[in-house]
Amino acid sequence: MLWQDEQISVISAALEAARGGQPTVLSVLGRPGMGKTSLLREIAVRASGFNILEADGQESAYREPFDLLRQLGVRDDHSSGGIFRDPLVATQGLRDLVDTLSPAGPVLILVDDLQWADHESVESLYWLVHRAYGDRLLVVLGSRPESPGSTGAWRRLMQQASRGPRLSLTGLSFEQATATVLATAPGAGPDAIRRLWDHCARSPFHLDSLLRQYGFTELAAMRSLPAPSELAARMKAELSGYPADVVALAHASAVLGYSWQALPSLAAVGQVDDPAGAREALVEAGLLVARVPDMASPLRTSHALARAAVYQSIPYGRRRQLHLRAAEQAGTVMESLEHRVAAADHYDDALAAELEQAAQTAHAAGDFRPAGQMFRWASELSHDAVIRNRRWLDAVIDMVLARDVAWVRQQLPAIQSAPDLARRAVVQGLMFGVEKRWLDAWATYTSVSEAVLDQADPVTRYRLLVLTAWSMICAGRDPEELAQPLTRAADEPAPDRALVGNVIFARGMLGLRRRDAAALEETINSIPARSSDTPLQLTYKLAWRGSIHAFWGNAAAAEADLAEVTTRIRTGVGDNSDGIYNGLLAFAHWQNGSWNLADVEMRIALDHVVGQPHPMLRAIEPVLHAGRGHFDQADKKLREAADVLDVMPWREPVHLYVISYVARLHAGADPAPRKTGLQQLRTVFGDSVLTVPGFTGALWIFHLAIAAIWAGDLDRAGELTWQSEIQPHPPRWMGWMSAWVQGLAAEAAGAIEQARLHLDAAVAGFADDLPLYRAHVLADHARVATLQYDDAAARWSLDAAGQLYRVLGAVPYLARLTETADPPPSGSLVEVDVLSALSDRERDVATLLVGGLTYAQIARDLYVTRATVGFHTGRIYAKTGVTSRAELIDLVRSGIPGRRN
Repeated sequence: MLWQDEQISVISAALEAARGGQPTVLSVLGRPGMGKTSLLREIAVRASGFNILEADGQESAYREPFDLLRQLGVRDDHSSGGIFRDPLVATQGLRDLVDTLSPAGPVLILVDDLQWADHESVESLYWLVHRAYGDRLLVVLGSRPESPGSTGAWRRLMQQASRGPRLSLTGLSFEQATATVLATAPGAGPDAIRRLWDHCARSPFHLDSLLRQYGFTELAAMRSLPAPSELAARMKAELSGYPADVVALAHASAVLGYSWQALPSLAAVGQVDDPAGAREALVEAGLLVARVPDMASPLRTSHALARAAVYQSIPYGRRRQLHLRAAEQAGTVMESLEHRVAAADHYDDALAAELEQAAQTAHAAGDFRPAGQMFRWASELSHDAVIRNRRWLDAVIDMVLARDVAWVRQQLPAIQSAPDLARRAVVQGLMFGVEKRWLDAWATYTSVSEAVLDQADPVTRYRLLVLTAWSMICAGRDPEELAQPLTRAADEPAPDRALVGNVIFARGMLGLRRRDAAALEETINSIPARSSDTPLQLTYKLAWRGSIHAFWGNAAAAEADLAEVTTRIRTGVGDNSDGIYNGLLAFAHWQNGSWNLADVEMRIALDHVVGQPHPMLRAIEPVLHAGRGHFDQADKKLREAADVLDVMPWREPVHLYVISYVARLHAGADPAPRKTGLQQLRTVFGDSVLTVPGFTGALWIFHLAIAAIWAGDLDRAGELTWQSEIQPHPPRWMGWMSAWVQGLAAEAAGAIEQARLHLDAAVAGFADDLPLYRAHVLADHARVATLQYDDAAARWSLDAAGQLYRVLGAVPYLARLTETADPPPSGSLVEVDVLSALSDRERDVATLLVGGLTYAQIARDLYVTRATVGFHTGRIYAKTGVTSRAELIDLVRSGIPGRRN
């Protein structure tokens, strides 16, 4: 096929950009038959020196998760569970492949028929191109234009691709059509060519098909040209002229789908006696194509339209027979079942029951998308309408768990009228949960009457009970309300493993709110003290323990547990639950003074978000901005979090919000908002925010006590301080933090001598934790010492506070010390952030470089390629004026020991 100069120019520019280290995405869009596949082949021919990876979307009722990645050569052994769970995680396998190939030359990834690709692989491609910098990489995406059936993943990837070059194929120009015809009929006249060109609606596929079957002379003589809609009939007529083996091989290829198949497989399905001869005839005729010019190369139909035409031309009985043979030859249970379903010509309750059993097995293994597809097939083959509806709703449940939200939304009208009230509530509530609308989820679950609940099957009843309890937690309901459904769920005979995380966290939160010491000890001590020794099946318990440590300010323990959890998630173990674990790890890093690492983890957490950010993330994010003086960002995030938590006062995020809010007020120079801070919290959350509901850890209580001191409510501050001191498993900082808050209360009461005693005790009790708060204590100690005319103590404390603030990069605090001290504390600088000129991603890379990680480790942690790490490293060196990692470390640490960024 001849291509226009403009198209070749775009292709050449994209290839050159990729060769030069500029990752490029070239999208090729066009209706069926417009030449997308041919253009992708042309690009491959022109990609001299590139390592070429190719894959195709499969037109099929079922799309195997990550099938496209497997075609590209990504192996499942990147997942310890044998199957990928998270597209962001799975992408690392593709990045590793790109890194492996890159030393030998740039990499070209060609994906044809993207519109048929599986959801998970499309998401993975998005993450690959979204995070690529400095890679010698060209990704070419061939796809049909957007349609009502386009998935959210497809739209997201194509939106990303729209930033790069795009070729929209509208078919052959008249000049191209003329050249095509003249290549086979040199004497063809322009009028006859134009008539044929108009008739084929500019489609190169239809033009080639007509020319191949009839020849131009015969077409020119026809009064009425064959319509493209007659393609199946024409294909049948064309095949009728071939021997039986050739027809059988063509039929087998069509039945096995528009995918690459080995010749022995095709021969077995078609029962072909002379496969080599049939192959030669079909390849020569252009009906089959080989992946590479080799007799052992896999084959497929030359075009998706040709495959569809051949398939439609097969007599129904013959087609059914071929599907049954394909089922016998299938390499996987799923593939076999798909062909058996395709062969079914009536309700088949036995096959439906087999499908249901296979779906339940897949669901128990966490393979929700295959489970959902098998439930759908089971539904379609079920004779009984009630059973049919039940299996269809089970399919919808699994598709929600697989995060195929777009497909589920298309089913909502039918879901709303489904007669199975219990399953319908599960589906609707799960969708509300995905959208973070837990009040609506709670209302949906609790609308199910006791009679309906009792009549539900055990699995559905278990799901409703667990999800009811979980929605109560998220909606901020009274803890005693969730005890009843959790207790009932524990007695159910058929628990759903998909909800194990919900159960562990719900029981844990209930135990804390009830001050259940035994439940707390079970959480802390039922798994090994060393995080990495925790068995994989107990990863959710490890996540819960790490979450408690983060909530309570046990930063080092939280970092150990949550780092292990997030590492396991990167290898395919468990679900990242909207990035919560990365977000809580960010919070732990922030507590422990590793602010740059906190930023890294928070960005990763937000990348995992499905829909709206989780309330936990909303509540944590402001504190990361406040300490650096990014007040506009902190205030914006606080407003967003308050808007959500005002409606759904989930206690743990509310407590995190209190920490962020008080930290923001403390970082600001204006004392006026501090005086009204406690009242503002009461306005948003009511008086309940002033109570300590069960075991909550001391960290947030101390923040609330500080707000009470600012408001002049010293009695409440004293009560809150006492409440913090009786919390179980007190962290190492408990003693000096309590002394600090008591010192602030004494100062507010005018008892300066008493304040000094408390603050002296706080400074004397320091351990290597909570560096920001230690700096606050020192700053307050200096202030009180100044009031007592103890200049030497004040100077020492100011210097120590300034050093800590500078190490952290706590710009507003250091600026305040510099403004108020005369002379200013030694070592203070106007500019404390030596990485301020870097982008967010460059800061992340710099943080991990300084931490001593290798390029491979950084690539794994940040979900990028090693080439991207190298690209960012070069820019970091250029912007900071260093020439090596050692110089960068010296620059960042600036000779100050103990920095943990």
